[in-house]
Amino acid sequence: MNKAQEFWDKQAQRFDNNQKQFDLASREIISRTKEYLNANDNVLDFGCATGIKTLELAGRVKHIHGLDFSAEMISEAIKKKDRLNVGNVTFSRGTIFNDDLEAASFGKIIAFSIIHLLEDSEKAIQRIHELLKPGGLFISETACFKDKMDVKTRLEFASVFLMKRLNIFPLHLNMFKAADAELLIKSHNFNIVKTEILFFNGMTISFIVAEKY
Repeated sequence: MNKAQEFWDKQAQRFDNNQKQFDLASREIISRTKEYLNANDNVLDFGCATGIKTLELAGRVKHIHGLDFSAEMISEAIKKKDRLNVGNVTFSRGTIFNDDLEAASFGKIIAFSIIHLLEDSEKAIQRIHELLKPGGLFISETACFKDKMDVKTRLEFASVFLMKRLNIFPLHLNMFKAADAELLIKSHNFNIVKTEILFFNGMTISFIVAEKY
């Protein structure tokens, strides 16, 4: 287990409560995403955490599979699924590079709050392209740390960087602007269907819908 996995495992039981501060942003992202889903879709939710958004989207699709590399996050997601008795949702622990994920097997892939945390973001986008069917959609929401932040968030972010220098904070952070996030996706044979620059919780967020070609 690497330090990032250990970090997220420790966050799992309090993750849902911590996410409440982002409820408005989450509702907006879910609402926008639903516009691009339909009842025949087989969907992959990459970086699903405890499955909050996965389960909220389940009613709009044929099947949705939540994937996360934290075993504890997946454990919480499965508990939630079983409690709600949702039949068209599955969860598994792993990465986007899992061998059991077949090429051209998903009509839609979503990635919320994950691309800015990946050391291998280029390879991940390439892999997402591989896993999508021709004409399939990649729907992402990405924090843009180099764009506008309010003062409070900027100060909090500075403290995170201090902790990284002290090897206390184990997560990788990609320093994207919104334009960088769009260019990353476009450079891997995607056509941008829609891009929005949003501002939630004192931070700039990039919401992109891209079609595989």
